[in-house]
Amino acid sequence: MFVFVKEAYRNIVQTGSIIESSPYLARKMMQFIDFEKPLQLVEMGAGKGSITGHLLDKMNPQSKLSGFEMNTVLFEELKKEEDYRFVPIHDDVMNITQYFKAGSLDYIISGLPLANMGGLKKARLLNDCYQLLKPGGCYIQFQYCKTDLALIKRRFEHVHCEFTLLNLPPAFIYYAEK
Repeated sequence: MFVFVKEAYRNIVQTGSIIESSPYLARKMMQFIDFEKPLQLVEMGAGKGSITGHLLDKMNPQSKLSGFEMNTVLFEELKKEEDYRFVPIHDDVMNITQYFKAGSLDYIISGLPLANMGGLKKARLLNDCYQLLKPGGCYIQFQYCKTDLALIKRRFEHVHCEFTLLNLPPAFIYYAEK
């Protein structure tokens, strides 16, 4: 936990929070994922793996999870998650289309601090996510305030929003289906 706090202190704009996501938030984000079948999942802003571990615990043996983290210190922690189904990626998520083909992903789970991104960058990222998802695929994002709900609704056909108090700070979770 102290590794994350230290990195947040160094660059709060990049981490988006001073503490890691709670297990309650992780479970809430995963509640609509059908883990029974093999899936191709991507986690954006994986940090040191607070949501990653919960995903791996639920995933089918044939599923694959790729986790993007650009912070070098957090990435070193993320790499400690040893699982044959998990591929940690030390890169900016703005390069996500270099790693996956259009229509190849079932779920994109995001802990990125969208509120800290510029409008054009955010719009491009959401467009890339939309293109990478299979039909019926889902982009799952949490935020501490609903600043980007309208933007997500403009890009995705079906968007559902929930809220959890069981995180510091409490969070909204968007489920956006292609």
